[in-house]
Amino acid sequence: MKVVVLSPHTDDSELGAGGTISRLSREGHEIHYIVFSTCAQTLPPSKENMLRDEFEEVVKLVSPTDYYILDYTVRRFNERRQDVLDDIVRIRDEVKPDLVIGPSPSDYHQDHMIVAKEMIRAFKTNSSIISYELPWNHLTFDTQMFFKLDKIDIDHKIEQLSKYKSQIERKKRLYFEEEFILGLANVRGVQCETQYAEAFSVFRWIQ
Repeated sequence: MKVVVLSPHTDDSELGAGGTISRLSREGHEIHYIVFSTCAQTLPPSKENMLRDEFEEVVKLVSPTDYYILDYTVRRFNERRQDVLDDIVRIRDEVKPDLVIGPSPSDYHQDHMIVAKEMIRAFKTNSSIISYELPWNHLTFDTQMFFKLDKIDIDHKIEQLSKYKSQIERKKRLYFEEEFILGLANVRGVQCETQYAEAFSVFRWIQ
C-alpha cells in the first residue's frame, strides 16, 4: 500500500500519527511525507534551519520511501491556498496513494485547516483519507478509526518526537512529554481493547 502523510509543519504528523507511521513502515508499506513548512520565520536567523534539521533526523528513524519539504510561510498558508492544492495534486499524480493521512478540518490552526481542506479536495475520488488528532487544536474530534499499536510503535513515536529539541527545550511543549504521549495512546487503546492506539476521523474510505 502507498501512503501519503501530510504535515503542515514539521512534527505535526509525528504528533498525530507517529505510532501509526511506525506500524505501517514496519509492515512494509510505502511511506511518502509532505511537509509544507519548517517554520523558519519563527526561529532566530542563526537557527532558521533547526526544525528542518530535526525533521531530517526523524526521517533517518522512519526511512520513508521519499519525502518533500516545501517552503510555505507559517500561519500564511491561506494566502497561497491554490499553491498548496497544486503541490498536493502534483505529488498525488506522482505517488498515486492508496491512503492519505493528514490534519483534520476541525483543527483550528489556520495552516492545518488549509492543508486539510485541500487534501480532501485533491484526493476525494481516488484515495482513502483519514485525519489524525491533535487534541490541543480541536474543540471536537470524531474518533471513527483506530490503529492498534504495539509497544515498539509507541516507543518509536516517542523516539521520533525526541528529535524536536526546539519544541521540547525552547518552547516547553507539554504534548511532547512522554507521559502525555503514553496517556493518550492508553485512552485510545482502551476504546478498542488494546494497550496502545491512535485515533483518526475518516473522510473517505475506498476498499
